[in-house]
Amino acid sequence: MKTTITIILISAFSLMANKSSYSQYEFEDFVGIWEGYISSESFDGYNDPMTMIIEEDGFYTETSGHLMPTIYPNTQESEFDAETNRYHWWYLKTVYAGQYFYQHFFYEIVYFENDTLEMHYNYWDDEVPHPQVGTIFLVKQTTVSIDENSPFDNRERRLVRVVDIMGRETSPDTKGQILVFQYDDGSSEKKFIR
Repeated sequence: MKTTITIILISAFSLMANKSSYSQYEFEDFVGIWEGYISSESFDGYNDPMTMIIEEDGFYTETSGHLMPTIYPNTQESEFDAETNRYHWWYLKTVYAGQYFYQHFFYEIVYFENDTLEMHYNYWDDEVPHPQVGTIFLVKQTTVSIDENSPFDNRERRLVRVVDIMGRETSPDTKGQILVFQYDDGSSEKKFIR
C-alpha cells in the first residue's frame, strides 16, 4: 500500500511539474505579426502560406483562410491556455435556425524559441498532439530601426583591390579568370571576365 501511494504521488508531482513548465509562455508572447504556413495531411493535404496578426485584445486576422470566418468578419478571437499549453482560436461560422455556432481550433505549442513557433493540432488535449491533422509554423516579424548616422548607410562602396583565385593581386581587366573584387565595406564579389 505504501509503495502504491508513493508511486501515485511521484506520478502526480511529475505531471504537475510538466504542466507548470508551460507557464513559461504568456499570451503577450504571441501578440504581433507572424509569417509562415499552415498544413494538414488529413484534409486534402494542403500546405498554405500564412500571415497571422494577433492583437493585444485577442482579436486576430490571418491570410490562409483556415482559421478565419468566411461569412461573419470581425468575430474571431484567440487566447493561450498555459495549463494545457494550447493556443485557441474561434470565430462565428454559421447561423442555423436563428442560432449562432462558433468554430474552435486548438493547437498545442511544440516549439517556441527565438520568435519561431510550431504548433500541432490538439483539439481534445490528448497526450500527444496530431501534426498530421494540422501544423502551424510561424516566425515573428521583428522591426529593426537604422540610425540615420549609421556608418552602414546607403553610400556607394569603393573597390579596394582585385585578386585571382590564388590570392594574387591583379588588374580588374584580366580576362579568362575568376577574379575576386574586394570592397571597402568588407564585401566581395566573384566575377569571371571573358
